[in-house]
Amino acid sequence: MKNKALMNVDLKNLVGFVILYCINKGVSISPLKLQKLLYYIQVWHIIKFDKNPMFDELAEAWVNGPVYRSVYNTFKKKFFKNDDFAVKMNEKELSQALDESLISLKLAKKNGELLLAVLDNYSIMSDEKLVFLTHSELPWNDARKGLSPIERSENQISIDSIYNYYSSKLKK
Repeated sequence: MKNKALMNVDLKNLVGFVILYCINKGVSISPLKLQKLLYYIQVWHIIKFDKNPMFDELAEAWVNGPVYRSVYNTFKKKFFKNDDFAVKMNEKELSQALDESLISLKLAKKNGELLLAVLDNYSIMSDEKLVFLTHSELPWNDARKGLSPIERSENQISIDSIYNYYSSKLKK
């Protein structure tokens, strides 16, 4: 059995870290992209740590892919405009804020390494590519079964669906 993570991360703190991380890397980050990055962070944490999620909330299968309701509610005024997040800090301040944000997550080393690996791999993708990717994968499609492509949904993407699909992809 794989090692379990020690504790779940506060989603609000994780959101702040992801935004700062992308800005620090010079990668665009919008509310839509943030949702997809959170989804893939959760996905790979569930896979690596034997169904143990990094944070408590499950994604809902919305029209444009997985969405975390609490994160949407925080940024809903920007969501459909899809403006990039911006911070008004110099390089030193941004670096310090990023370090403090990472510390606030209180991650074990292996969890932190996974988080950074996921962000390094997925943050370089465009919003559209991430939407397309989630749409091409079974967990989102299963959660939207029976719905039209434009129909609203609050259906949650289950941990079992995520685990079964992505762990089977790793075996291939």
